Amino acid sequence: MSLAKGNCLGELSDEELVARCRENDDNAAAELIARFAPGVRKKADSFKGTMNDDLAQEGLLALLDAVRKYVPDKGAAFSTFAWHCIVNRMINVYKRVNTDFIELPDDIESAFDATVIPENIIVEQVSLSELYEKIEKTLSELELKVFKLYIAGEPYQTIAQRLDVPVKSVDNAVQRIKHKLKSVLR
Repeated sequence: MSLAKGNCLGELSDEELVARCRENDDNAAAELIARFAPGVRKKADSFKGTMNDDLAQEGLLALLDAVRKYVPDKGAAFSTFAWHCIVNRMINVYKRVNTDFIELPDDIESAFDATVIPENIIVEQVSLSELYEKIEKTLSELELKVFKLYIAGEPYQTIAQRLDVPVKSVDNAVQRIKHKLKSVLR
C-alpha cells in the first residue's frame, strides 16, 4: 500500500501508522519510533540510577509490542495504550534490576509530557500522584508495602519473603487493601 503523491508518513495518525506497521511497512515503524522516542527517553531519564539507556531501549521494545497488541475497537487511542505498555515495561525492568525496589520512581505519574497527548488531561481527572497520596494515607505501613509489590505483579510467596512475613499475612493484607481501596476509588 503506497501513499498518494504529496502525502508523507508524518501526516498519518498513530493508528494509521500502526495499520501500516502490521502490513510490514518499515518506514511506518520508523515514523512511530521517531514520534515516541523523545518521550521514551524523557521517561527513562526520570528513573533513579544509571540504567536509563537500558530503560529507553526497553521502552522502544514495548512500543513495538504495543503495535502488535493494539486493538483499535477497544476505544483507546494508540498513544494511550502505547504509553501504558512503555511505562509498565520500564517499571518491570527497573524493579527486576533493583532487587531492593519498593518505591516507585518519583515521576511515575508523568509517563510523558501531557501536552504531547492532550486526551490524557481529560481522561485523568484525578492525577496519579493525588490518588497515590490517598492510598498512602489509607493503608498501613505493611499494607502499603504489600500493595506496591502486589501491583508490580509479585506472587504472594515472593512478597512474603521480601517483607519477612508469613504468606497468610500477605493474603490478609491484600484482602484488607482491596476493601480499603474500594472506598478510596469511589
